[in-house]
Amino acid sequence: MQVAIEQDESTVHNQIYLLPQEIEKLYEAAQTGATDALNSLRDFLGIQTDIHLNCLSFMPLPILIDRIRLYYPEHVAFHLRFAGEISGEIYTFFQEKDALALIHQLMGTRRLKNSKIMNRVEVSVLTELVNIISNSFWRSLTEKATLNWWFTPPCRISNLERVLNYSAKVYNLDHLLVHYEYLIINLEIRIQLIMLPTKSTMKKILTKLNPVASPDVE
Repeated sequence: MQVAIEQDESTVHNQIYLLPQEIEKLYEAAQTGATDALNSLRDFLGIQTDIHLNCLSFMPLPILIDRIRLYYPEHVAFHLRFAGEISGEIYTFFQEKDALALIHQLMGTRRLKNSKIMNRVEVSVLTELVNIISNSFWRSLTEKATLNWWFTPPCRISNLERVLNYSAKVYNLDHLLVHYEYLIINLEIRIQLIMLPTKSTMKKILTKLNPVASPDVE
């Protein structure tokens, strides 16, 4: 299990309580979601492949934005908003080259050399893949945490960094976001899923996952 809790100047003085058993249950929920998505993804991708939860990390928004600038300057990203007993936003994104490789795998047609413009059908294919992963994650967390929550259908966004900064201004977000990295083994494709919880959302999730002893995480 790869788990990291990262902080910067904006969060280093905050008291952050994340017990090992809480982290483990979050990891289990995400890995269960990945496992549940496996059969659907195999049918969808048309190959025998495995998908694993490669890492789980907690970090403030500025660190995530720095990572995007450094490793994902060219990306394809999708946005979902969730509400109910918990609320916030979920962003799923790929490196652009990985998104194009997925389109080639899924559609079985060769794209024009150096063409990066995606048509509606290609975007729709990626949207459905994001939908499979998101629904599996939602189902797993709902079953393990017994929370009543739902989210909007995924929609593509053109500039992830700008949208994330906008979300931080509009919503009262928790001081740490939750980052999952999924790895499609055969294709060496990494899928990033970022959960931006509003205040009190992480507290509710952790309390539900570990009701015996869950300190205040606010």
